[in-house]
Amino acid sequence: MKRTILLLFVLASITGFSTGRESRKRQMEFTAQTRDSLMIWDKLNIQSEPRIKELLEQHVRQNKKNNSTNGYRLQIYFGSGSNAHEQATKIRTDFLSMHPDEKVYLIFKSPDFKVVVGNFRTKSEALKMQKSLIYQYPNAFIVADEIAFPDLVNAK
Repeated sequence: MKRTILLLFVLASITGFSTGRESRKRQMEFTAQTRDSLMIWDKLNIQSEPRIKELLEQHVRQNKKNNSTNGYRLQIYFGSGSNAHEQATKIRTDFLSMHPDEKVYLIFKSPDFKVVVGNFRTKSEALKMQKSLIYQYPNAFIVADEIAFPDLVNAK
């Protein structure tokens, strides 16, 4: 059980980076936080079975291959019916006009249309965005999803 928890913690830490096209200020804050947290890993002496390291490397390779990892998004629209596509497109366009730095996805999974926002690595990041959008999208909720790697990870 302890190994499972340790494995999950290490996996989350290795692949965990904030996501999305953030504003310049948020990107600078994220870079500073990441740099500080990475320094901690340089000082730690973690001893584990070789199989754990192999699993971690396999997980990282798979995420890089898929260019995605587990994360969260905010769902701001869900609908089906004759005008669902037009309404989803309008909500996506409206959101982009107010938040041009955020990623917005219009997803069709028959017979439903969804509009989801962001590429959040942690639930707390998604919650922060949800709170900032509470007046515009009071029914927005957090959903677990495969998210795109942030540019910071792709550059490595």
